[in-house]
Amino acid sequence: MRTALSTIVLIVLLAQAAPAAGPDNNVEWSGISHIALLDRTPLCPLAGQSFAVRVQSWMSDLTSVRVRVDDGGATFVSASLVGNRGPYDIWEAQIPAPAGSAIEFVFELNDGTDTDYLSPDGVSDGLPPAGFAMDFTTLSHAPYGSTPTDGGGVVFKVWSPNRTICHVRGEFNGWGTSNQMNRVGEDFILHVPAADDRDMYKYYFQNTTWNTDARARALSPGDNYNAFVEDPARYDWQVEDFDIPDFEEMVVYQLHVGTFAGLNDPFGSAPFPAKYVNVTERADHLAELGINVVQLCPITEFPWDFSAGYNPVTQWAPESYYGDPDDVRAMVDALHARGIAVTHDIVWNHFSHSDNFLWNYDGTQYYFDDPVVDTPWGSQADFDLDGVRRWFIESAYMWLGEYRMDGFRMDATEFMNIYPQEASGWSLMQWLNDEMDRRWIDKINIAEQLPDDSWTTRPTNLGGGGFDSQYYDHFTDRLREEIIAAASGNPQMWVIADILDGSGSYLSGRYVTNYFELHDEAWPSSGGQRMVRTIDTTAPHDDEYASGRVKLAQGIVLTAPGIPAILQGTEWLEDNNFGTDAENLIDWSHKTTYSGIFDYFRDIVHLRTSSPALRADAGIEIFHVNDGSNIIAFRRTDYGGNDVVVVANFSNTDFAGYRLGIPLDEDWIEAVNSQDSKYMGAGATNPGMITPDAIAQDGYSQSVEIALARMALVILTPADGAGIEDPDEPASSIRLHPPYPNPAAHDTRIAFYLAEPGRARLAIHDVAGRLIRVIGEDMYPAGRSELLWDGTNHRGDRVAAGVYVIRIEASGEEALRKAILLR
Repeated sequence: MRTALSTIVLIVLLAQAAPAAGPDNNVEWSGISHIALLDRTPLCPLAGQSFAVRVQSWMSDLTSVRVRVDDGGATFVSASLVGNRGPYDIWEAQIPAPAGSAIEFVFELNDGTDTDYLSPDGVSDGLPPAGFAMDFTTLSHAPYGSTPTDGGGVVFKVWSPNRTICHVRGEFNGWGTSNQMNRVGEDFILHVPAADDRDMYKYYFQNTTWNTDARARALSPGDNYNAFVEDPARYDWQVEDFDIPDFEEMVVYQLHVGTFAGLNDPFGSAPFPAKYVNVTERADHLAELGINVVQLCPITEFPWDFSAGYNPVTQWAPESYYGDPDDVRAMVDALHARGIAVTHDIVWNHFSHSDNFLWNYDGTQYYFDDPVVDTPWGSQADFDLDGVRRWFIESAYMWLGEYRMDGFRMDATEFMNIYPQEASGWSLMQWLNDEMDRRWIDKINIAEQLPDDSWTTRPTNLGGGGFDSQYYDHFTDRLREEIIAAASGNPQMWVIADILDGSGSYLSGRYVTNYFELHDEAWPSSGGQRMVRTIDTTAPHDDEYASGRVKLAQGIVLTAPGIPAILQGTEWLEDNNFGTDAENLIDWSHKTTYSGIFDYFRDIVHLRTSSPALRADAGIEIFHVNDGSNIIAFRRTDYGGNDVVVVANFSNTDFAGYRLGIPLDEDWIEAVNSQDSKYMGAGATNPGMITPDAIAQDGYSQSVEIALARMALVILTPADGAGIEDPDEPASSIRLHPPYPNPAAHDTRIAFYLAEPGRARLAIHDVAGRLIRVIGEDMYPAGRSELLWDGTNHRGDRVAAGVYVIRIEASGEEALRKAILLR
């Protein structure tokens, strides 16, 4: 038997998990955040204007916050706790209208007797020498881009280190030169009272060079890339309290806006390419399918109207053909209302070959190196230059804050750190991931890292890239090879066992994202096509082998450890290849034609998201590998009373009675069988109770005999979910099982295994290593024992919500597990 269990190392928790925050006389620095682009209202206060500032901390960590304001004399303004977002508290203070032309402020953060300060240099124990500066004469505190003001007009700010003259020209001044901007350091800044929200404009450098705003929030490519003034506060959000699915529970659905809607569509007609509003109108379909993460193909502005989005010209403006920025927000809002997170595919490694307006931006070259750094798809920006690095990082702030995106998929991370910018490209990715861990720890960042590299998902404090997960290339390639090999009757089950086991630290569990085919595999431009076309070369590409093997492969994806991902249309056996033309629209009539296929994906996705045994980090035991018959079986378990057994028949043979071991001596039921007639299969099923026989097999003391059709993926679950048997003793003397439930609102059960009877100590710590409570220190028998933690400390007080570390010590060894306590 093969066993692969998730191992949680304390240092990983310190780097990646929200701490056990609470009123403990210690300000948790790791959760403190203030970003002016998101935390000031209005974004650009003018002279004589009151404004609000916010600071974010771990939930329940701070007891009070004040803002020290210095406009020639220091005063303090108390902040109020105004709400939460995920695991964070949000504090806000209203700063009175300053009397002078400039002020500085710092946040005073209090946790009982501990007082610390937040300034532009970060958090400090003592009062810092300088604070967040605001100059109402120069308006240097204005964000880059165009910012509507509460007092009327718009403040324009553009980075141009090499020029001495710049005008802003637009609809508000007849595109004339009456508004010359003021030089402030490396920037040009000007408040234009006549400008308004949605006005078009451009910059005019040195009386010779026109260009758009590098940080425009909306563009008009058909009108010479004029920029629009956009008020990011204009949209009225309907969902204010969206909870992002835990990484371990995510099921990802890759969606291309342009080809998602319109073909034989029961929701009605849609233009081609489709638009954000068309996705919004079809959000109920995604909710019915049960996926909980939509991963959008890139929606940043690209040349022309037909693209997969991997040729960006900016990171700031959403693709205008699909709709305006508020249409993007409405789409996110609608998906959030249905419990679906939204992530955005960001392409930082290159720019489009065409329409690259950052090239010689103001008539001089500073966004790119000279000589240029090239990738296979276009030029790479100058990652060594601080202003360029901030252009990327602050665009991520915008998507996560202003658009409430729930994370990213980063394209081709292997090409983010190429010669001669290896160090700067790597550190740019680390910067993004560190900022997300500080302010958006509940949001995910997935790397398209090809080939696999554990350093990509290793924490940054260990020198890694700090991504939450990465595409698991080894899994995809091997699974596709074995599905194709199944046609000749010679797939290798040891290969399937290998990819299910993962590839060690930071390349297993939630650190990997598994898929059978996403856009590249199904895109002729990348040398691919839909697998149903590869298996059945004749239209409509839906014979029993195409259907059977695709259901089998995708079933493996959806039951394996790791985060599963599928491509739009997978849910109904789509045979139109991925692409950007009208012929690549997914065909909504398939939802009816292949309704059984849709039901299969709906049911297996529901099982994936509802069973703790199928979480990304839940344990896997591969207990049956039959290369002769091309059958593999594995157990997924959280060792807390939840078990799932998956049996996969890669062969072309039907087995009327196939015997294999089973981990629990109790009745089982068949939850899903991909070859069931209700899923448009043609194989035998196993109705009713499946009762084990007292016949030892596969390391278990009991076994079952089931009907196993060719190409079938069968999922068995205990009829009552009770009872656990660990068939193989671990090599170490102790094993600490994952707590259950986890996260827990109240009590959580903690099971552990001892190879020999002896003394063991089970304790709860916060992630800073502080002891919270010893919940068991006694002599325990050999085998399995279970204790209950009720979420209290040694005094019996309920502890704060957050992440805790369970630690067991016995026989000179120790083991660790993560536990999440909800508020």
